[in-house]
Amino acid sequence: MATGYCTVEDVRRALQESGFSGATVEDNNQVVVDAITSHQEWLEKTTKRHWYEPNGITEDDHGIIPTSPKSRDDEEDIPTGGAVVAGEPATPKTWQGSYTRIRLARRDAESVSELLVRTPDGYEDWTTEYSGGTWPNALGDDYYLRVNNGGWTELYLDAKNLLDDDDEPLLESYANAVYVSYTYGHEGIPQTVRRAVAMKTAAQLLAPDDDSALGIPENASLQSVESKVQALERQAEELLEVYL
Repeated sequence: MATGYCTVEDVRRALQESGFSGATVEDNNQVVVDAITSHQEWLEKTTKRHWYEPNGITEDDHGIIPTSPKSRDDEEDIPTGGAVVAGEPATPKTWQGSYTRIRLARRDAESVSELLVRTPDGYEDWTTEYSGGTWPNALGDDYYLRVNNGGWTELYLDAKNLLDDDDEPLLESYANAVYVSYTYGHEGIPQTVRRAVAMKTAAQLLAPDDDSALGIPENASLQSVESKVQALERQAEELLEVYL
């Protein structure tokens, strides 16, 4: 089922606050639902985030509010650094002690279900071969997740496991050396996000060239409608700036 980060009622309120009737929303629920859910993928890719409400939202009569985190699997490079002699293999770059780090493609990662790291003999699943956990309690384990205040998630790997007994790199290249599967999401949908999505949806429904336009008074001028659409879009973008 398609999901979205606001309710039909949120859109109705956004229309009313903009000076248009929100009453017709009730007679065109599916049109509004489709408009809300059409923003979900765009917003996630733009902010690199996913929000969810475990217990749902009471006024979500159409079941579009997400109630669980999402999962993702990505192929990642292990960063390398230091002086590299021509013909010599690169060495994993380290930050905190012997740990190298990879920034994941989505914020607010919750847990790692599979962590495949390339070796000369194939791939090892570190979730079964090594110990791991979630920051800050996993410091000292072979891998862990750290989520900073902005939600960006970094996966730390103990680079000692990427070297041989002589501290020489096991691989000639660490490009695409990691496959990681993880769940991600922020528990709770901020009111700011709900309002921004509701405004973008209202702007989409009011757009003069949109066949599904709702709530536009018969005596409203094209210029007035376009001005309201632009204002809604601008306000939505301003609200979302904090998440970019």
